Amino acid sequence: MNIDSHSLDNSQKTSTMSLVKTAADAPVDVQLSASSHRLIPIIEYKLYKRRWLGLAAIVLFNIVSGCNGGFFGPISVQAADDFGVTLTQVNWLSNAVNLAYLPASFLTSWILARVGIRNTLLLGGIHLLFATSLRVAATAPRLSNSGAYALLLIAQLFVALAQPCVQIIAVKYSELWFDLRGRMTATMFMSIANPLGGVVGSLVLPALPTTNWAIYVGLIMAVVIFPIGFVVQDRPPTPPTISGSKKSPHILDTLRALFGKVPRDSPSYTEFRDRVDFVIMFLTFGIVVAATGTWSNFANQVSIFSPYGYSEGTAGLMSATLLGAGVVSTIFVSPLFDRFLSGYIGITVRLLLPVVAASWLSLIWTIKPNNLAALFPTFAIIGICSFILLPMGLEIGAEVTRNSETSCALLWFGANLFSFIYIYVEDALRSGPDASPPLNMRRSVIFNAALVVFVAVIIVAGLRGRQTRRQMDEAAAREASGIEGEPAV
Repeated sequence: MNIDSHSLDNSQKTSTMSLVKTAADAPVDVQLSASSHRLIPIIEYKLYKRRWLGLAAIVLFNIVSGCNGGFFGPISVQAADDFGVTLTQVNWLSNAVNLAYLPASFLTSWILARVGIRNTLLLGGIHLLFATSLRVAATAPRLSNSGAYALLLIAQLFVALAQPCVQIIAVKYSELWFDLRGRMTATMFMSIANPLGGVVGSLVLPALPTTNWAIYVGLIMAVVIFPIGFVVQDRPPTPPTISGSKKSPHILDTLRALFGKVPRDSPSYTEFRDRVDFVIMFLTFGIVVAATGTWSNFANQVSIFSPYGYSEGTAGLMSATLLGAGVVSTIFVSPLFDRFLSGYIGITVRLLLPVVAASWLSLIWTIKPNNLAALFPTFAIIGICSFILLPMGLEIGAEVTRNSETSCALLWFGANLFSFIYIYVEDALRSGPDASPPLNMRRSVIFNAALVVFVAVIIVAGLRGRQTRRQMDEAAAREASGIEGEPAV
């Protein structure tokens, strides 16, 4: 739209206001000064109540997907008996998800940029329907054990396709629909919903009479949740912040920027120090998520605790303590950071991660007979600190790259990569029947603690955690506020 400012009457004292559209269809008030003939764009930011419906839908999808992602962990012993396979084979059902997730995460980031949030979420729902239907097919009595196991493996591949569809959209949705006072809280709800699904699975699935019953319940959940995805909308008519009004760079542009392969004048350019921060966060996010997730997997098999005389029920309670304490604490803490401590995410990460590392390290000596008084508080501390760090890690990734979907895809890629390594290595580190006590996993505990201590050291020593995206939003908001308050000349 061409505007000839010289056509204005120079004697006019008031400003003429017109409405134009940005590339993101965000309304922009353009103030035309008669004396200077300048165009000063003022973006009107707005929040919509409908954002909560979309948030609730994505949370529900993540709960169902999270329950299916670690589906066989809580019932691993029972599933091994019912399908006539070994515990190692059951572990590979979980590992198949982690392995297939790696290429799926990049594919999903590209799909999200092409088809939008709603269609990406619905695609994840379709994958869940395929996965749960194949599991039901695997329960057919005429199938051999090997045939049923093959179907279960294929089903897990569809779960791996579903998981990134519901996880990677989280940070992008909060960026598009929430302002600075609610963005991290929205990210928190969506990011902890997936592990919350694991908590639901660990409580509900073992209570069912057989593995087949658990599989039927999984299909029912997938069928019920699918139509809820239609309430999600891609973007609001008016953005909540300046970052919410901008289109994210292509995934390849962001990857090249992270390797320092783009010129300084490119919109994708990332400073060297921000690139270092992202590498640190990639390692930290991946190792902390893997440490927590795979620990729950082995704890449910009582592989860690049974050699020391703890029952399956007690092992399940310790796993539930870790997950439950983490979920509850994050729900209360994230709104406080959005409202009062939004500029201190980097400092918080540097403070909390050493606590997590010390807690994992203490388990080397804490896991022993008749020591529940020390074990339960330790797992609660690990859960609280680790889950608070989860949305902060995702937000820091988006801050330093200024590309929420690609950074989220890369961080979850790392989490699944390290989870794959963890399950494989920790299963191999299990002691033999001649050890004292037999079949203990002490070496696995040491491996876990060593990696978490490693990332705690590099976080404290190397993370800057500058919130580049937030600083841009705050500067734009201050500038718009200052312009709106100036009298027309």
